[in-house]
Amino acid sequence: MNRQRDDAMSTDFSIVTIVKRRTQQLSNLISSIERSTLLPKEMVIVWMAPPSDESLLSSENFPIVHRFAASDELPIPKARNRGFDTCKTDKFIYLDVDCICPESLLQDLVRSLAIGKVVTANVCQLDKKAEDISESYVQQLALPQATAAEKVPFVQFDTNIFGITRKDYERVGGFDLDYHGFGIGDLDFAARCSQAGLYLVNTGRHVFKQFHAHYNPPVNHLCDIVSNAEVFKQKWGAYPSCDLFARFAELGLINADYEESGMRVVRLVTDEELATYLVKEPDSVASEGTSAPAGTLTRTGTLKQTA
Repeated sequence: MNRQRDDAMSTDFSIVTIVKRRTQQLSNLISSIERSTLLPKEMVIVWMAPPSDESLLSSENFPIVHRFAASDELPIPKARNRGFDTCKTDKFIYLDVDCICPESLLQDLVRSLAIGKVVTANVCQLDKKAEDISESYVQQLALPQATAAEKVPFVQFDTNIFGITRKDYERVGGFDLDYHGFGIGDLDFAARCSQAGLYLVNTGRHVFKQFHAHYNPPVNHLCDIVSNAEVFKQKWGAYPSCDLFARFAELGLINADYEESGMRVVRLVTDEELATYLVKEPDSVASEGTSAPAGTLTRTGTLKQTA
């Protein structure tokens, strides 16, 4: 049996996640992985912060390897690459630190993963803060019914959760370090996966996502997003498809004619404005789209970079 066939059949895999401050979310994520029907050979955590007591976290169920990428304020591409480069197996599952895995999710993802294919799952937003999530709460959650796996376009790529083989990660070249801070780098990675002839498969499974306070829209990352959008345009010849640009233009934060004359920051938000965009409570999810009664899940389908 050749090596490629061996890789396809192997269930050995590594988990990669990156984190800066969300230590409670990280603890919940690790607990969910410990309950999985298929355990990883290792979990690699890359900290975008200096070493601390939290960066000594360990598990009795699998090794946890800690790495650091703290030279920049939010070195997301560098941190992701450092995580993947650390892995010792040939199958990688990337999980956003906010994720909580149902018991069979990792097993389903790994068994679907093969060379030439990137796998993902549907993301369901929890209605509780991370500190209020208990093991019993997670066990009582009812997942939406799984659907059949299907090939989907890379515009549906989501860095909350995805799996890729070592061979394909190296073929694509990892995440481009020309992108700095928040936003757009994941869209570039998806574009390069598509360009390399890979295809994206939604396994039809679901992952939970813990709530954390955030800005909607992410006006706190305006400068990063605009700068990275320009990097994307220089590289690919056009801006990526991103609903944020129209929203920023509507708010007068960027020029409305950015498609013709290039994108630039027109003004920054004031402190008063910033406060109005801050979503502090899970109940506020209703203002972002769909209202959900307590104890239920809402589906999220946007491309996000979080830590």
